[in-house]
Amino acid sequence: MADHYVDVTTDKGHELVLMRLSDAIAETAPQPGLQVHRSHWVALNGVKRGLRQSGKPMLELENGTLVPVSRSYLPAARAAGLLP
Repeated sequence: MADHYVDVTTDKGHELVLMRLSDAIAETAPQPGLQVHRSHWVALNGVKRGLRQSGKPMLELENGTLVPVSRSYLPAARAAGLLP
């Protein structure tokens, strides 16, 4: 997310879309996913693995992107099986 733009990335490319992240998340239904940071939502089937980098929890996506998992979203990420 950048200001009021959401960087939407799919297997077909990426696009900056002018909308709030909460509205963008609502538009993803019925795709199962999880908000893992105040600026990041991930589709569950797009997560390759969970890892720690410099002691911080991260998700590696299928496209190689690393996404941080913030403390407030950590329990949900663990419950979804995204992190060990």
